[in-house]
Amino acid sequence: MERLASLLVLWIPFASGISVLNSTEGNVTISCAQEHEYDHLDIREVTGKWKVVQLYMHLGMEGVTMYNSCPVTTIWEADEFPRSTYGPSTENQLFHVQHINARFRQQFRHLRLLWDEAGQTIEYALYFKNDSAGYWQVYDGQNGTLTSRPNYQQFSGTIQVLKAVHGHLVLSFCQEASNGRPAQLYSVLFSRDPVTLARWEIESIHTILQNKKLSVASRRMVCGNSADKPIQSIMVISVLSCLLAYVIGSS
Repeated sequence: MERLASLLVLWIPFASGISVLNSTEGNVTISCAQEHEYDHLDIREVTGKWKVVQLYMHLGMEGVTMYNSCPVTTIWEADEFPRSTYGPSTENQLFHVQHINARFRQQFRHLRLLWDEAGQTIEYALYFKNDSAGYWQVYDGQNGTLTSRPNYQQFSGTIQVLKAVHGHLVLSFCQEASNGRPAQLYSVLFSRDPVTLARWEIESIHTILQNKKLSVASRRMVCGNSADKPIQSIMVISVLSCLLAYVIGSS
């Protein structure tokens, strides 16, 4: 039980705190403008399982923090929109209403994104136009165990693909302040295999974010993933080599 409690302490401030610590009281104006670099993205390139590497809190002032938590995200495309979560039921509807719903399903596609952290989850329901595959819009509230926490704030904005290449993915979550809901703005770096993610690749993502005027000063690194690890490893090897050379030379 003590081990389980310690694990819960690790994931609670990371996952459930995303929407809380990165939100404002409505005094910050942000624009969730659509970009078009990934309009023709093959959605199959981003579906499947991803491991979270870093999370950038663009509105936060928390600095750089490390978490032992290891979130995993799964993205998949559903065949159709669930009737229970989008729009009215098509049962007993007038023909023209059914026709409008049918046209919508022809022009848009449906995604699910599941954030899983030690068995605690947040599930997003999303849709995108066929000609804007890299720009996803939330059409329903999130489900999952983490959403029942009193400090969780529902996300009703957009998710934009900023980079999808070489086994890693960057998604930007953006919500404009409206109807009493505060602005939210954060980006997440995912990797199929975080161990193989080179430091220069992480630095190139920082450059992309900074070029878009998105701060990387506040970021959360998880699962021990750190861009400084390769340098630390090299320093350790160098020190050990010097000590070994000294011992050999003294003998």
